[in-house]
Amino acid sequence: MRRLICSAMLLSLVGCGGGVADAPKLAEVKGTVTYNGNPVAGANVTFMVEKKPISVGTTDASGKFMMTTGGRKGAPVGSAKVGIIKAAKQESAATPDMKPDDMRKMQMEQMGKKKEAEKPEIPLKYSNPATSNLTAEVSENAGANDFVFPLVD
Repeated sequence: MRRLICSAMLLSLVGCGGGVADAPKLAEVKGTVTYNGNPVAGANVTFMVEKKPISVGTTDASGKFMMTTGGRKGAPVGSAKVGIIKAAKQESAATPDMKPDDMRKMQMEQMGKKKEAEKPEIPLKYSNPATSNLTAEVSENAGANDFVFPLVD
């Protein structure tokens, strides 16, 4: 799943063409992501408009996001397929203020424990823009581009 996100981000940086003159028309896009009625913080949102660069955004603590495309604010105008993913938090991790003894203790506690794959915090069915059934019609009118994605189980 991380590969999908990294690929989407890389593609958004690369774009498709030689420069600003070749760049697609972008419109400001914002929105909100909720899951079972609660805002989703730290989710990655991807918009894919056919034959145009991928747009990405990340939700804040209130579930709100703004889209960017190739480092530029906005998303290409057109019918976008949308993907949303958020990995669950990792339980214990070293912090900069930990002492060596604390780190050793943490490592000893984790030894022998089976590593579990990172589980998503929201259902995987929303992660792939091609199959999520989430869409957004990005208009040249930025005022019309405030999308709400109420995700459920």
